[in-house]
Amino acid sequence: MTVFSRLFAALPLPILVAWGALVGACFGSFLSVCIWRIPRGESVVRPRSHCPACGKLIPWYRNFPVVSWLALRGKCADCGARISPRYLLLELLTAALFALVAAKFGYDPPLMLLGWVIVFGLELGTFVDLDWYILPDRVTVGGMVLGVAASAAMPRMHGAYAWHDGLLASAIGLAFGFGLLWLVSVVGKAVYKKEALGFGDVKLMGAVGAFFGWRAVVAVLFLSSLTGSLAGLALMAAGKRGLQGRIPYGPFIALGTLAWLLAGEWMAAWYENLGL
Repeated sequence: MTVFSRLFAALPLPILVAWGALVGACFGSFLSVCIWRIPRGESVVRPRSHCPACGKLIPWYRNFPVVSWLALRGKCADCGARISPRYLLLELLTAALFALVAAKFGYDPPLMLLGWVIVFGLELGTFVDLDWYILPDRVTVGGMVLGVAASAAMPRMHGAYAWHDGLLASAIGLAFGFGLLWLVSVVGKAVYKKEALGFGDVKLMGAVGAFFGWRAVVAVLFLSSLTGSLAGLALMAAGKRGLQGRIPYGPFIALGTLAWLLAGEWMAAWYENLGL
């Protein structure tokens, strides 16, 4: 056990969770920058954060996650332009998700850090997909590459001990996730005579398999299909049938993946207890 791991092992769980929430709020602020700039091909580093209305740079003392938005009442301190509450919601959401990851993996720092990276990537993909109907390659292709590399470095992700066993499990999961959704897209196109799934969704499911293995792919496919169907029914009930075809599938894959990340062992045990 490394010094870093021993330090985290000595911390009470509430401290770990609070630390996760603080880190999450900070990354939630950065997430807003990434969601805005990446689809536009802009750098996420330069220029610094600025007001989208007047263009003035935001000084560090006005750029504290959550606190600054509340203190300024959702307005720019220079020009008074309204700042979308989405910034606040992203910071709170990321804080909550990072805290949950810290609660589960806090005593295994490498897995906790990887969990934070996965959460950040899923959120980035979700909101870019909702805004632009695309999934960035740095989320999908990057996820596949990182999933394979992390599985070799930390084979315990797949319940293995040797690096080559972790690598094999990841490769099988990647091929299964990518191949399964690619097959679904081909069949869907043949049946409906139009694109049933975007290729970004196919690559995202490949990344799911690379990180978590083939069983996770099955669970995420089921959960994403279920939640997607429920969302469609809810829109029909609300009289917004026309919005059904405008909801991308990526966010539902992300939601199912979050469920597996946080409760995958419980879900697997529940299924095995069914004896099916």
